[in-house]
Amino acid sequence: QKEGRGRVPPVSRSPPGDARSCDPGCGGEKSPSPDLSPERGTRETPGRKVRQKSGLNRSILSRGWGTFLSFLEDKLTRRGGRLVRVDPRNTSRTCSACGHVSAENRPDQATFRCVSCGHANHADVNAAKNILRAGHARSACSGDPSSESAA
Repeated sequence: QKEGRGRVPPVSRSPPGDARSCDPGCGGEKSPSPDLSPERGTRETPGRKVRQKSGLNRSILSRGWGTFLSFLEDKLTRRGGRLVRVDPRNTSRTCSACGHVSAENRPDQATFRCVSCGHANHADVNAAKNILRAGHARSACSGDPSSESAA
């Protein structure tokens, strides 16, 4: 199915209010998403058209996040909130306790262990603390608490 110019993005199809209080037939159900993982295959059975699929996946994901962020910002603004955008670089490699940045702080995907101070936490929790701290710092620097979202 081709996408038309006037097509409403799937993000805006969510029901107003809290979707959890909605009955299953009201359109609040999430439609199945396409498989975006490239079919790399194995050495014995290599994948087909991997380069073409990776480019398509990249464009789909980039448009999806932009659309999602614009809808999120719009909904937050209507409810009196605001979206503060922060630079995500190094948030998963920075220690939330001492601020030390190192790739060695992440021994594996789920673990964070600072090589400088020894602080240990789940990697996602540590990164979330760093993003929250960066958001608070960005909000404080903007001056006006009711200003538009920082970009």
